[in-house]
Amino acid sequence: MTFSESAFEPARNQDEVLAGAVITHSIKPMGDDGGLITQCVTVLFATETGASEEVARALGKAIEENGLASRVLDMADADISELMETEAALFVASTTGDGDAPYAAEGFFAALGSDDAMSLDHLRYAVLALGDSTYEQFCAAGRRLDEALAARGARRLLDRVDCDIDYEEPAAEWRAAVLGMIMRKPAVVPASSGGNGPAAARRERYRLTEGVVVESRVLTGEGSTKATLHLALGLPDLIAGAYEPGDALGVIVENDPVVVAAVLDAGRLAAEAVVTLKGESLPLGDALRLYLDITAVTPRFLDAWAAASCNQALYDLLMGADSRARAAMMRDHHIVDVMRRYPAGTLEAQAFVDMLRSLQPRLYSIASSLKAVPGQVHLTIAPVAYTLWGEERRGVATGQLCERTPVGARVQVYVHSNAHFRLPARELPVIMIGAGTGVAPYRAFLQERAAQEGAGPAWLIFGERNRSTDFLYEEELSAFQQSGVLTRLDTAFSRDGKAKVYVQHRLLEQADELCRWITEGAHIFVCGDAANMAPDVHRALISAFQNGMGLSGPAAEAFLGTLQSEGRYQRDVY
Repeated sequence: MTFSESAFEPARNQDEVLAGAVITHSIKPMGDDGGLITQCVTVLFATETGASEEVARALGKAIEENGLASRVLDMADADISELMETEAALFVASTTGDGDAPYAAEGFFAALGSDDAMSLDHLRYAVLALGDSTYEQFCAAGRRLDEALAARGARRLLDRVDCDIDYEEPAAEWRAAVLGMIMRKPAVVPASSGGNGPAAARRERYRLTEGVVVESRVLTGEGSTKATLHLALGLPDLIAGAYEPGDALGVIVENDPVVVAAVLDAGRLAAEAVVTLKGESLPLGDALRLYLDITAVTPRFLDAWAAASCNQALYDLLMGADSRARAAMMRDHHIVDVMRRYPAGTLEAQAFVDMLRSLQPRLYSIASSLKAVPGQVHLTIAPVAYTLWGEERRGVATGQLCERTPVGARVQVYVHSNAHFRLPARELPVIMIGAGTGVAPYRAFLQERAAQEGAGPAWLIFGERNRSTDFLYEEELSAFQQSGVLTRLDTAFSRDGKAKVYVQHRLLEQADELCRWITEGAHIFVCGDAANMAPDVHRALISAFQNGMGLSGPAAEAFLGTLQSEGRYQRDVY
């Protein structure tokens, strides 16, 4: 996803790069010539949620403000031949899934790592990797990129820097350092506005608007194993073009007060204790509820808590060679569980706050079109609920939106553009594949097409658990069928029969029809679960091309790659 030029585009505070003071940083220069002089710097980014693009565009602007030309390119749209046209290239790469590159950029990664890739011994480069430290394959895509460039003979300007989800400060240091290397002058960063407090910092990063809940209704029937919610937000400031079908809505979330109380109790901390966040003093209870992630266990938290608790067993776990055990600790515990299992003595409130990372917004696919519902944004939300260590747990965002956000409640939000999940020209056919809440953007697609004259054929392949309880938006989809907006609807309800049937099975059953649509110019969309559904659908598409077009396995895979490069195979998975 990338940020749009809309009224809700996140504020580019990082665009003011290099407007501030010289810094002393720990980033290690790797060059042997003390710097680099060039006339044009290429900046390439690989993004899933827009963070890498934000950093890359800020860097490109800073380069130009310092008298050089820059080219800022999305790896999803770039060719590795671009690297032959510059002496210096800077890469900002996010990691998604289980250590993967953003799907839209995978072609660039594959080409760079191929056996016949060109020599890059003329190139100087640096890599900034963005990731989530709670995953075992933290920043793996950035590491893969760094190693592939070095293998082609390219030389590092700086050591790679790996950033967690609160990446702003290390990213600023990296930008300053790399520009200092290129310009042969002291590295600088913008004057920090962090002293204005966490709320101001959040406003600077995102152009927030306030939505009011105008509708909240359960989509699933009685007896469903998950009460999927339809949430409608009224945003009176929305203007035409503020979002497009395929975009996401970023939601500013708060921690459950019950969880806050449990964390305070486990740490024997007082809610009224005063702490400092980004230069602002506020009560610890407010800091934990509004601004800090008090759920996910990170390596930083484990290291700090081991020191605070002086627990030998925890030290042994962290210092041991078994990385799987450490990963299991982070996966199978929340912060409060670690605090209870390895209690600490007297703990300073500020010291505890410093162990935690920032609470991040959550992104939800927009399930509406402005043409159908002017001034509104609709979301489709499946609650996250499970038992851990004998306690019922809720997802941070879904718990808030499904249980603590009634009609009339106000929510801070922003639009997050998704340039690589877009409807094609209205006359072209579309094949929409999704399961569960993956139907959300397709509802928006169909609303958009309903408002267009001469819209082409549309085929939806939708999966859920049970037809009687989990057929999301059934009445609306039937109405789209009756009106001709939805040409074909195939469903896969996995728990209705003895054998489980999923959307990929429907694809294989309809291989000939699928291939006919493709030959007529259809675009394929996939939305939903990244861990299982999306890879299964990918494999099913390859098999369908083998069966329906008579292609070999490698040829079918190459054909799907061609569809992707042409923008005819787009995925929005999570």
